[in-house]
Amino acid sequence: MNAKEAPPEAVLEEGAEEERVDVEAEAESSDDDQGIGARVTAVFTAAEKAGQHIVTLAREEAEDIRREARAEAEAYLREQKLQADKEVEQIFAEARRKANAIEEEARAASRQVEDDARVRKQRLREETRLIEERITWAKEGLAEVNDRLEQVFLENEPLPSQPDSDS
Repeated sequence: MNAKEAPPEAVLEEGAEEERVDVEAEAESSDDDQGIGARVTAVFTAAEKAGQHIVTLAREEAEDIRREARAEAEAYLREQKLQADKEVEQIFAEARRKANAIEEEARAASRQVEDDARVRKQRLREETRLIEERITWAKEGLAEVNDRLEQVFLENEPLPSQPDSDS
């Protein structure tokens, strides 16, 4: 089979075919000078098709690499977004813990203030009661003093004179 009769796909196979075509082309060139141009054209056509095939394969491989890179970039982006979401959730959780701690401290302080106020109120009530008792005791004492003074004045008061019966 010469290069003229060979289909272009046969020439493309693994480069060995291309060398065999060249060797066959040289052997036949001595036999037939007119078929040389056709054979050279067939070799160039085969080389051109092989080149186009290589370019097509390279483009397909580049597209595969591009798709793979996009997929990896999207996966990386998702991973980073998940990581960021986790960090945000941790920050929120820490903020909640701090807020709860502050709230609990405020409640404890409030309870302490209420307890102190309750104790002070009880102390003031007790002091008021004691003052009221002292006032009552003082009133009773003053009433007693008043009664004694009245008795003293009554005792020291001259007796009303009796009308004279001599007249």
